Amino acid sequence: MKPSAVIHLVGVVAFGLLYTPFKTLTGGGAQMLASAIVYLLALRLLGQVLDRRIDRHDKP
Repeated sequence: MKPSAVIHLVGVVAFGLLYTPFKTLTGGGAQMLASAIVYLLALRLLGQVLDRRIDRHDKP
């Protein structure tokens, strides 16, 4: 399994577990939706960066 998949899976599970406090903190609505989208995009970016670093490190 690629590191990006693991990071995305762990991040989504963490988001699911913390959904209610996160919704309360942001007040729900558009602010929560925008924050969730930014969070998921950040997870994806972090996963891609790690995949590239690991691929570069494994190549001779």
